[in-house]
Amino acid sequence: MGGYDLYYDEYMSGRYRTSKEKNRSRFYILLSVIFVIVLLKWGIPFFIGVVAGDGAPRQNIDKDIIPPQAPTLSALPEATNSASLLVEGYTEANASLDILINDKISLTDKAKDDGSFSSIATMDADSNRVQVRATDESGNVSISEVEIVLLDRKPVEISVSSPKDGTEFFGKNNQVVDIKGEVNKKDAQIIINSSFVVVEKEGVFVHRIQLQNGNNEIRVVASDKAGNSTEKVFSLVYTP
Repeated sequence: MGGYDLYYDEYMSGRYRTSKEKNRSRFYILLSVIFVIVLLKWGIPFFIGVVAGDGAPRQNIDKDIIPPQAPTLSALPEATNSASLLVEGYTEANASLDILINDKISLTDKAKDDGSFSSIATMDADSNRVQVRATDESGNVSISEVEIVLLDRKPVEISVSSPKDGTEFFGKNNQVVDIKGEVNKKDAQIIINSSFVVVEKEGVFVHRIQLQNGNNEIRVVASDKAGNSTEKVFSLVYTP
């Protein structure tokens, strides 16, 4: 009887150890499965992010870091006699805009839904650097190329040296006359009685006309690139 009891105790003890080892194995297996799941879901992506060099939280990956389209300006005048300058062009839709004149903000505006903009800036110097800076909703910034616009309010002055107002001419040999004069701006454009006249480097000009019988009105108009203009009218009398 005593031998049976001993055998039974050893048998039960063995089953307990076996059951305990099985439970421990199940626990380790479960722990391994959990570790693999955690590794696949968070560990590997984090490791890849570190290797890639960003090290940033996942939610920052989609942040907008692309600058808006650099503003493209429509053609600006080379020179103008008005301090008010119309600045037009295109950039990213709804971008905030700074209109810069000589690196200072002249005014702020916003691009339309199609990216177009139209603003009137104020110039404050003889030579003006014009730029437009665009900023999108994420704070990314781009800027247009520099355009130079001259502010020129100096009037154009004409002097006609020959012939004098009211001069009379007689005979066929004197029917063709040279109008000679000078303008104070070398880049000025001269028109005499609807004909364009060449202005020399020194600002002088000569234009030949054929007189008609009687009183001949001579109209000289000079204008510059800024839009300043002046006019001089005089008369010549011709008798065949």
